Amino acid sequence: MRPLTGRRGVMALAATQIAGWGSTYFIPAMLVEPISAELGIRPTVVFSGVTIMLVVGAFLGTWVGRQVDRDGPSRIMTLGSTLMAIGLCILGFSGGIASYVAAWSVMGLGMPMVLIQTPFAAAALLVPGSARRAIGLMTLIGSLTTVVYLPMMAWLEGPLGWRGICFLFAGIQMVVCVPIHAAIAARPVARDDPRNAPGAEGGGIADPALRRRAFWTMAVAFSCVGFVTWGLPLHLVEIARAYGQPAAVAVTAGAILGPAQMAARAVETAFGQRLHILDVGSYSLAVIAAALLLPLLFGGTATMLMLMVIGYGLGAGANTIVRAIAPLVVFGRAGYATVLGRMGLPMNLVFATAPFVIAAAVEAGGPVAGVALCAAATFVSLAAMLILRRIAGDQMRQ
Repeated sequence: MRPLTGRRGVMALAATQIAGWGSTYFIPAMLVEPISAELGIRPTVVFSGVTIMLVVGAFLGTWVGRQVDRDGPSRIMTLGSTLMAIGLCILGFSGGIASYVAAWSVMGLGMPMVLIQTPFAAAALLVPGSARRAIGLMTLIGSLTTVVYLPMMAWLEGPLGWRGICFLFAGIQMVVCVPIHAAIAARPVARDDPRNAPGAEGGGIADPALRRRAFWTMAVAFSCVGFVTWGLPLHLVEIARAYGQPAAVAVTAGAILGPAQMAARAVETAFGQRLHILDVGSYSLAVIAAALLLPLLFGGTATMLMLMVIGYGLGAGANTIVRAIAPLVVFGRAGYATVLGRMGLPMNLVFATAPFVIAAAVEAGGPVAGVALCAAATFVSLAAMLILRRIAGDQMRQ
């Protein structure tokens, strides 16, 4: 394969993101029943595979970031795709809980190498002059994952079974993702380049103490909103039903989430350059918070739930881009992958708890408790984002 550079490389990376998320995150959602029945494990254990992947990936993220900043993204992404394929093969051969956990642990090793962290860093290197638009395009295309992989698994479960699907996905990793990642031609940013020094244009905040404050403030902001974005979508249907809505309303509420997220990402990619990324972050969090207040203030009617999902989807869709671009703007191009990896540790640990904590809240206090918990987390995130804007100050106003 010819070396992949510029926008062509970004488009190729977007395709690997669809394959990466479709081959991992959505497996339990679609195949929980046959996996649970054949392996003799509870459905909650099946869903814990994604949690295992997140936790393992969290502790590896900083090391991966350093390798990317030093050597570039190609080799580490190629290794990551290979690990994903190995993990999927282990999952396909698994015979019980031990091998099931091992499979997701191996995929966790590959996660920071091929999902979000390294591809975003690669996009910033491939198109340094328009990294925001490139990453926005990647997230927009990545929204098609459910359109491609959920119907694929539903259609193939009969003829292939869940094990056959795992082996097929392993093959996609090796035949599609490995060659693309090996062909990515993105050079790392030299740390001694004066254009990338802290305080230079595009270099981020210069003062070390301010950088530390900004880092932890950003980690709080993204962890809290990520708690909502990783946990709430899994419970939308359950929450709608708990509010007394019929199944059709519950399913419709869940179905409109994807289009709302795609619409927000499309608008941000096309027009977001007019606003500073921290302003987009503040506005998107305010929209999520307002949307979550609707059923709390006006009751869980069908109209309020639909408006909640639409508002949440719009805010969450835009915030995905903010989480990728804000570290680049605030901390600079040099060391970008390492910053993403360091920030991924607290974030992924919080993300991993979200489905269980929200489920426990709904079980203990009903849908109001679950929505109220998500609203509270969003308001904390919004407060942290406003503080981050003040820390960044005029230096970040480019």
